[in-house]
Amino acid sequence: MTANTVLVTGAFGQVGKRCTQLLLQRGRTVVAMDLRNDNTAAVATELAAGGYPGTLIPAYTDLLDAEAVRDLVTAHQPDAVVHLAAVVSPLSYRKPDLARRVNVGGTENLLAACTALPRPPLFLMASSAAVYGSRNPYRQPERITPDTPVNPIDQYGQDKVLAEAAIRASGLPYALFRLGGIISPDTHASINGDYLLLMRSMPSDNRMHAVDARDVALAFANGVDRAATISGKVLLIGGNESYVLTQRELEDAMMEAVGLGRLGPSASLPGNPADDRGWSFTGWYDTTEAQQLLDFQEHDWSQTVAWLAESQGRSRLALRLLGPLLRPLLRTILIVQRRLGGTRPLRRPVDVDRKEVRHSGIGDRRLTGSVSGRSTPAARRRGVRPPAA
Repeated sequence: MTANTVLVTGAFGQVGKRCTQLLLQRGRTVVAMDLRNDNTAAVATELAAGGYPGTLIPAYTDLLDAEAVRDLVTAHQPDAVVHLAAVVSPLSYRKPDLARRVNVGGTENLLAACTALPRPPLFLMASSAAVYGSRNPYRQPERITPDTPVNPIDQYGQDKVLAEAAIRASGLPYALFRLGGIISPDTHASINGDYLLLMRSMPSDNRMHAVDARDVALAFANGVDRAATISGKVLLIGGNESYVLTQRELEDAMMEAVGLGRLGPSASLPGNPADDRGWSFTGWYDTTEAQQLLDFQEHDWSQTVAWLAESQGRSRLALRLLGPLLRPLLRTILIVQRRLGGTRPLRRPVDVDRKEVRHSGIGDRRLTGSVSGRSTPAARRRGVRPPAA
């Protein structure tokens, strides 16, 4: 069944704007929901000027406003919903209460509006590798599959598990897209304090399954018409085998793309095989089923890196010239950070009341008790996750 009208939340973000563009190119009516700011307004203007056969309806609506969400959904009665909006890191660690209200409460508001429609829409949610928690590649060498149990250790992962549970309980046809590390010029073409902290914190041999933002957008755009084959499924959205990387490989490629050049092995340390908490929230996915059903893996890693490099423009040339001076400085900064901070887990676990946690099957640990989301101030200051939706 063709979804003629699609509601996209987070429609002007790094995945949303590309998914919206694909749907407009296919002649769909896209109700593009997002918050209004200079960036989203600029993206909306660019999409509106694209001359696409579809119809763009910008809808600046706050997910936390349940009445406004209900009115928007009732007015347009979408055939499918692509739910991309979320509070992600580092903001999710700095403002955990806001993150919980948006990531869980906002999702519940959207679900309530959709379930009230006479014809329930297909609900596609952008979930995350964060639901799997810290994965030690020495003790968990296997690929992540749709049946791998969730085990979140930070609030963002908990938020996604709670939102997934709400979607399952809604009665709507749905699919959960658990996204790998999304790469695009929007978030990966600059070097800043959070980026350096991420480099210092993550083991060099940490497994990273990256995915091009354009391929993620294609997965959602294809998914809106495939309710018959994907409804009720958990689908792992990662790139093809060329995106199966270690943190060191990913960082070297990023540094090459922005023009600085590879920092080398001194930029990060290998992980401790005996420490199950000292690893990132992603592993390597088995994307076989997702690719068979969604046919979304169009790019190779080399193409993504070239895309990032091209997006840098003249700044890349300047950084290439300054690279011999900046690389030693960055190495020194990272080494000093490690000495001052030590080697610790990326995040301390949030406090979870597990007395009411029930297991509803392999790969589906639903958190029905309270999830406080508390963490120490130091943990919040350090909180940086690899990109995920």
